[in-house]
Amino acid sequence: MQEDIARLIELQKIDLEILKLERSIAEIPQELKKAKKESEILKEKINILEKTIEEKDKQKNLFEEELKEEQKRLKQTQARLTQIRGSRDYQILLREIEEMKKTIRLKEDEILKLMEEIEKLEKERDNLKAQLEKVQEVLDEETKKFEKFCEEINAEKEKLLKKRSEIAGKISGGILKKYEVIRQKKGGIGIAAVENGVCEGCFMSVPPQLYNELQKDNRFYECPHCKRIIYYKRIYHKEEEFLPENS
Repeated sequence: MQEDIARLIELQKIDLEILKLERSIAEIPQELKKAKKESEILKEKINILEKTIEEKDKQKNLFEEELKEEQKRLKQTQARLTQIRGSRDYQILLREIEEMKKTIRLKEDEILKLMEEIEKLEKERDNLKAQLEKVQEVLDEETKKFEKFCEEINAEKEKLLKKRSEIAGKISGGILKKYEVIRQKKGGIGIAAVENGVCEGCFMSVPPQLYNELQKDNRFYECPHCKRIIYYKRIYHKEEEFLPENS
């Protein structure tokens, strides 16, 4: 039994190291997070601008087509002036021509306005693209750093897993299974020491009778509060200095 407890303690140390490594990978560095966020924001802004430019360009093209049609109508109408004989019809046609010219001027103004808007939007988009390039450089650099870090962590994790497998293979099947189940439910800690009558897994006091039995170290016990496997700390951590029990 003592061998199984000692191995479980060693296994717990390894599992906590593995958990620490996994959490370090899960925690994406702030610089990488910041670069990713900036990249996403800039891409979204560029996307919105490009859609706006596309819509305005379509509108400009439509106005240009309408302008061509209006200019064509104007030429045709002006050509009819030479065929008019009556003064009244001539005046009516002149008014029509004037209205056409007015419409053409308005169309030209609208087209010019759209061209200016498109030019402004394109400059804004190009500025954002330049910013994105710089952010992308930082993002690429931070990504490479993080990938290298992950590779190193995973290599270390593989070593620990190998060592874990060797130790786990020497622990009795029943107690190992119990440890694994508890560990999964209790935040990675399946076995805990008891010192001065307190479980170091949940920091609750164990009953005095259980504490006395635990010191005999002749069977497996579990904490009545957190259900973790418990052991008497002074037996398995002899290298540590302990205060007197009644301190």
